[in-house]
Formats: sequence, structure tokens, C-alpha cells
Amino acid sequence: MNRFLDAVRFLTIFPVQRWASPTPEQMGKAMVFFPFVGTILGLILVIVGWLFASVFPPGVLAAVLVGFLIAMTGGLHWDGVADTFDGLGGARGDRERMLAIMKDSRIGGLGVLSLCFLVVFKVILLAEMPAKCWKGALIVMPMIGRFLQVEIATWGQYARAGEGTGRAFVESAKQGDFWVALIGVGIISLLALGWTGLGILALSLLYGYAIKAFFTHKIGGITGDILGMASETSEILVLILVFFFQ
Repeated sequence: MNRFLDAVRFLTIFPVQRWASPTPEQMGKAMVFFPFVGTILGLILVIVGWLFASVFPPGVLAAVLVGFLIAMTGGLHWDGVADTFDGLGGARGDRERMLAIMKDSRIGGLGVLSLCFLVVFKVILLAEMPAKCWKGALIVMPMIGRFLQVEIATWGQYARAGEGTGRAFVESAKQGDFWVALIGVGIISLLALGWTGLGILALSLLYGYAIKAFFTHKIGGITGDILGMASETSEILVLILVFFFQ
């Protein structure tokens, strides 16, 4: 239960209390519950969408849902999106420069553009989502987004020599937890979107592997920013795949 509460407290703004603050190792072990916290976020989005579907037109409702998801998570992973794309754009193949740019708290022009693109793209995809798979897409999207963090952390290695936000997750993630999470995510994907959900999960796994392989080649591993970027961009991928398969 503590591992689940740690996952909820890290990934959301929900007022979850524990008797003691978790250690970095305990936070890493909580990753197995990340996709199930994502499922809860998706179910909340379904409820919000149902409540306001008769009030707002599709475009406005989609913007409300995206804004609500950002609010529930406190925009946790968006900083990782900006830092990663700033690093890719400004490093010019220099590993140390890319790590330095990603660690810098300031956001560059490419980071701002990447955030704008992802938000707008996500709103458009949700606004145009076919009604028959709308609820399933809302559930699977945040779930797989957080599951990819588990995948990449489990099979990747940490890129920095010193401390960092992502070190505890990468070094404490266990292969057994990955397989447990995969089984749970597979079942939920099947229930939410049928066999299409399993196809989307399989392609998302390939995307996660590609991210891990690319950054291992580029900078020797992954960071917390890369985990956040993978989560947000995979949500876009899930919505695109729903369109492709529906």
C-alpha cells in the first residue's frame, strides 16, 4: 500500500499522506504502480468528459480534458519535455553539453515550441476522437504514458555521474515489477479498447525501446527528463494509434 501511495503522491497533486517520507529506493520501487495511477487519472478524465460533454463543443471539451490532466499531475512531466528537446536542439552531438542543457532550469525556444506542439496536438486528437473509442482512449492514454517510464527505467541505465531525479527510479526499478505492470496494463488495454488496445500497447513498447536505445547511444543512458518526455510523447502516440486502428 505504501508503494502505491508513493506513486500517487509523486505523480499527482492528490493530498496523499504517509507516516514517513519515502526514501529514493522506495520511490523507485513504487514505479510498478505508475501505470495504475495513470489508469485512475484516465477514469477521472472519463468522468469529467461525461459531465461536460453536453456543455462544451468537442474542441473546448478536449482542451478542458488536457488542462485537467495537466492540473491533476501538476505539469510534472512537461518540464522534462522542454528540457529534453532543448538538449537535443542545442547540444549538436555533444553529450556533456546536452546533459548540461537538460539540467538547466531555464527553458529555451525549442522547449517552448515542443510544449506548445504537444498540447495543441493532444487537444486536436481528443477533439476528433471517434465516439466509439473516446472513453477507452482516455483510460489507456495516461496509463501507457506512465507505463513507458517503467519500461525505460527497468531496461535502461542512468546517464549522469552524479545525483539526479531519475537515478532512484532507474536504479531501483526491478524486472519483476516490469512484468507485473505489463500484465496489468495488458488486461486494462484489452478491456478498454479490445484487441486494438493490445496492438497499441505492443507498438508503444517498441516506442519505449527506441527511446531507450536512442538516448543510450546519444548520451550513454537516460535521465528523469527523458522519462518525462517519453511519458508525454507516448500519450500522443497512443491517440494517433487509436485513430489508425479504429
